[in-house]
Amino acid sequence: MIASQFNVQAGQPKAEGGVELFQNSPNPFIEMTLLWFRLPAVANVVLRIFDAKGKEVSAKHGTYEAGENHLVLHRADLNEPGLYTCRLETPFGAASRKLMMY
Repeated sequence: MIASQFNVQAGQPKAEGGVELFQNSPNPFIEMTLLWFRLPAVANVVLRIFDAKGKEVSAKHGTYEAGENHLVLHRADLNEPGLYTCRLETPFGAASRKLMMY
C-alpha cells in the first residue's frame, strides 16, 4: 500500500479513486462484525483479511453497487482471536483497516 494513495477525510481512509472503507462495527467483536465501504461505481471487489503476521486468512469476493455496501465477517472466517488487517481491493483503488476479534 502506498501512503500517497490515501487521503484522510473525517477519520476515514479514502483512496484517490473514491473508495472508502469505514471502521468495522462492532470493533472489537466476538461473533460477527459488519465491514462498510463506499464505491464510486458498480465493481467487483475483494476483501482480504490478514493476521498479525501478514498471512492471508480469508478472502471474500463479490460485485457491489455504487454507494454504501457492507460485508459480514464471522468468527469462523478467522483463525483465532487477535488483531487483523482487512484490505478492500477494487478497480478504483484499495483501502485498509485494522480490526480486533476477542
